[in-house]
Amino acid sequence: MRRRIPAVARIEPVPTGREARVAAATGLPSGSAHPGRGSAHPGQCWHDARVSTSSTNGYRRLRFTESDGTDYGRIFSAEYNGRDLGTETYVAEGTRYEYTIVGDDDVTLRTMRAEGGRRGGVIGPRNDHVVFWLTRGRLEMHFADRTRVIEPGSPYIASASEAYRFESADTVYNGLHVSDPFLRSVGAELGYRLPDGPLLFDQQDEAIARREPLRRLVQDLAPALLDDRVVGPMRTALNRRLAVVVLDTFPIRNRGQDVPVANRLRDAVRHIEAHAQDRPSVPEIAAACGLSQRGLQDVFARTLGTTPNRFMRDHRLDCVRRELLRAAGDEGVTPVARRWGFTNPGRFAAAYRERFGEDPAATLRGSRAARPDSGRTSWRVRRAVAHIVEHADGDLTVDEIADAAGVRPRRLQQLFRQECGLSPMAYVRSVRDAASRNTGAGIGGTG
Repeated sequence: MRRRIPAVARIEPVPTGREARVAAATGLPSGSAHPGRGSAHPGQCWHDARVSTSSTNGYRRLRFTESDGTDYGRIFSAEYNGRDLGTETYVAEGTRYEYTIVGDDDVTLRTMRAEGGRRGGVIGPRNDHVVFWLTRGRLEMHFADRTRVIEPGSPYIASASEAYRFESADTVYNGLHVSDPFLRSVGAELGYRLPDGPLLFDQQDEAIARREPLRRLVQDLAPALLDDRVVGPMRTALNRRLAVVVLDTFPIRNRGQDVPVANRLRDAVRHIEAHAQDRPSVPEIAAACGLSQRGLQDVFARTLGTTPNRFMRDHRLDCVRRELLRAAGDEGVTPVARRWGFTNPGRFAAAYRERFGEDPAATLRGSRAARPDSGRTSWRVRRAVAHIVEHADGDLTVDEIADAAGVRPRRLQQLFRQECGLSPMAYVRSVRDAASRNTGAGIGGTG
């Protein structure tokens, strides 16, 4: 049975329940957010009556759940000051949901977890653009001219002026909402030629999406964004950094002959990836993407947090590691490193240790121990491990890892328990924990 209700929110869902859970929803370890003045005590329930109003520019902190008696429609009518943004909204009986909001009138972090049933409705034009990631479940978005099926993985942007109908089931959603006026003001500061009419975005190119620039920035800024004491100019500066990355990585439509910076950045990254073994210079990369050298340096710094040369070096190191993890013959480290332009063994080894926390020889030894003829680990597990290491920062699932290994998920579970003594997802957590320890010790990173 479906329970009809009056209004609905912009999109779909994500997990959380309090500050630590909001931090987890943005990808940070639990407990990394630092509550400030006005924060709810752990375990204290927020709902529509418990709004933090101790700061400027509409800063608020909200939590709604079905268990505290909040009707699903009230989540959105309260958030939008009673404006009827949704119609034909429903939530199936038995659906459990939890929705959290932290931020001000310019930028908010949102999370929602919906379990046990389906939800749907029609979302009208809004005041903000929504970038979101699904970490679980499936969302269908039906626009006037197209239908998009969203599954866990790359971010998706829903432009403020576009209406759509949605249906979802068992979704966990992490979102970043940026107001249209604020985004336009930041674009004007950057010198962007923005259309006079609706500001419409295309999706990120895969070359940019797999680098996760926005998600990584949200992770880096989350402790401050979740701190009630960060208000006024300090919060605006953080919000601006997020808006800049949105503008730099999601192409703006209706630009006429003007090429969006997001496309320039995409072309630069593609050129580096395609010609990394030749080690193209900054002038060559700039020419390939149509930017000045200064413009190229600026967009890499503000969007990817690095320089073009450092980005290319890290990409070459990643390629060396990928080859070492998949080594099939008796080739040593040096030929692989030379193939990717590393001619000084000492400097290469130091850079490799800085990025991955181990010597390249150790990577190769581990890879060879996993060969089918070694009797220690099957080649399918070896392939799964390589995929896990390569995509540890993403939203890995057992199904995805199994697909990379060429086996069914159940068989993958069996192989990991037989040969590694733990499940695939436990192995993923161990890889992430190791990476986190390395980062905490000053090892690795892209900066």
